[in-house]
Amino acid sequence: MATKELALHEKLEVHELLILKTSCVTKAVAMSGLVQDEKLKALIEEDIENSAQAVDELKALLIS
Repeated sequence: MATKELALHEKLEVHELLILKTSCVTKAVAMSGLVQDEKLKALIEEDIENSAQAVDELKALLIS
């Protein structure tokens, strides 16, 4: 019978990814206030949204 629960080493890897993505979001938010080019600012804001979604998905993996 298959189980959907992650093994310990998988949980640790997901946790490492969560830490990385969280730090990326934090850095992108900090940098977005310094950027003056509108195209670059739009890319950073899109990255923030995508990374925030990834953080939520990684958290959901760890909770389940």
